[in-house]
Amino acid sequence: MGALGMVTRSLTRHYSKKTSGPFKLHHQYQSWRTLILEPLSSESVQVRRLSDADSGIVEVNLHRPETKNAIGNEMLRGLRHTFETLEMDDDANVVMISSSVPKAFCAGADLKERKEMTASEVQFFVNSLRSTFALLEALRVPTIAVIEGAALGGGLEMALSCDLRICGENAVLGLPETGLAIIPG
Repeated sequence: MGALGMVTRSLTRHYSKKTSGPFKLHHQYQSWRTLILEPLSSESVQVRRLSDADSGIVEVNLHRPETKNAIGNEMLRGLRHTFETLEMDDDANVVMISSSVPKAFCAGADLKERKEMTASEVQFFVNSLRSTFALLEALRVPTIAVIEGAALGGGLEMALSCDLRICGENAVLGLPETGLAIIPG
């Protein structure tokens, strides 16, 4: 039996004690199977596990240079998937969120993308953003935002969802939406 088969069998045995009925067991099995098979990184959210002396540190790197890491639907899905997966990862001891984009940690929500959304899509996006940041805040391991450059709006909210924030000399923190009478999430 391969490694995936052994992990799947072990997870199925573990969850069969906690769930009842064939559908619920199948659902749990599918969820774990998805977490095991899907890659942790996406195009705009890249995950790197450090090794050797830094083993246990997971770096979540924001990479959407064309928008200064503005959070759009694809990035939000990548962040959510990453945080859900890291919550169940026993090898993760610390999560660091950083940016590969010079002079930008995260510019907040992607307002150009939001402009094209319907009112119900905007509401769904905002609720998803809040629940994703709540996942980050509730992670079982310490989380650190490494801020080099601008952390604005939702970018600052993401940093505030972390346990610690480390800022470089050129860090700029702000909630520009307050100037438009919009309450930050």
